[in-house]
Amino acid sequence: MLSFLFGDLIPVDAKIFLYSVSLNIKEVLSFTMPFIIFSLLFNSINNLKNAAITFIILLLVAVFLSNLFSSLIGYLTGYIITQNLHINSEIVLPQSALSSPWRFRLPALISNFHALLLGLIAGVTVHRIIPQKSDIIAKKLASIAFFLLRRILIPVMPVFILGFVLKLQHDKALSAVFEDYIAIFTIMIIVIHTYVILLYGVANSFKAKDWLTSMRNMLPAMVTAIATSSSSAAIPVTLEGSKKNVKGHNIADAMVPVIASTNSIGSCFSIIVLVLVIIESFGTQSLTIWEHVGFLSYFLLLKFAAAAPGSDIIVVLGLLEGLGFSPAMLSLITAIYVILNPIITGANVAGDGALVIIFTKFHRRLFAREKQRALK
Repeated sequence: MLSFLFGDLIPVDAKIFLYSVSLNIKEVLSFTMPFIIFSLLFNSINNLKNAAITFIILLLVAVFLSNLFSSLIGYLTGYIITQNLHINSEIVLPQSALSSPWRFRLPALISNFHALLLGLIAGVTVHRIIPQKSDIIAKKLASIAFFLLRRILIPVMPVFILGFVLKLQHDKALSAVFEDYIAIFTIMIIVIHTYVILLYGVANSFKAKDWLTSMRNMLPAMVTAIATSSSSAAIPVTLEGSKKNVKGHNIADAMVPVIASTNSIGSCFSIIVLVLVIIESFGTQSLTIWEHVGFLSYFLLLKFAAAAPGSDIIVVLGLLEGLGFSPAMLSLITAIYVILNPIITGANVAGDGALVIIFTKFHRRLFAREKQRALK
């Protein structure tokens, strides 16, 4: 907030330097994140032993339902907007004025999504093949991953965020967000964040103290996500906040790398709302109920493939083209999504934190019952 209020007092050269530092930190983060994701998942799934497959199935179902609920709320919100607001189809993207003169690039050896899959597979299979050595390997990899997180990545997060915040301030991106569609943006932001707050209430059985504490623990992760527009970049902070909320439970290590790429309540909500708004603004024929059902089904399945930052809208464009979206409509929905992406990503990460609490409680109760049955 101080960066936005006093950003004009900071010399442009200082902003460029800090933004360049942030970009290079992001490069290191992107390079090391696949290893961290693989190591944490491998260690966590390996620790679950025979319950690993059950855990994975339950987690995928939980993510699917989470995305489904937020999409349905998006449909309801979009319907209310299109029935009650006048919609203008003209919008202009802000032109970036701040750029980095120097930036080193590290090779992308493997994507986060592939690291996620390999971690899941290794966690399930390696223990069955070499049960004694698998624990040693898993703990060693996890210790390296935690060293990278606690000693390197998390300490540099304030600098990492500062550079991106200064860029937003310098480019006047926030003012561009509110120039057009202000009523729609306001409604979307209020609804999705109200939903997130209620999720934390459900996760904490609406106990006021736990409710507020859990949201406060996730606030740094949300700020990181907003500043970087990347759920993956926020994984270290999301993991830290989630472990505070579930008292360091091992499940958080396994969940966060998975749901950072797949559980996107902000994206699901926003894309559905924008689809309905764009259809209305261009005056095209409304979709049939079966077209809506088909789109939603494919959209939710594609969420498991949209593992790269900002890829949510990209993978949906093909579906929208099949629904009759013109190039102008595709450009408009992409432009609006890009402008809202920081806020959407913040909602995604906040939703991740709530899902960790809900899933952990459910998982504990489920396996507590199974243990009781086994003892009888």
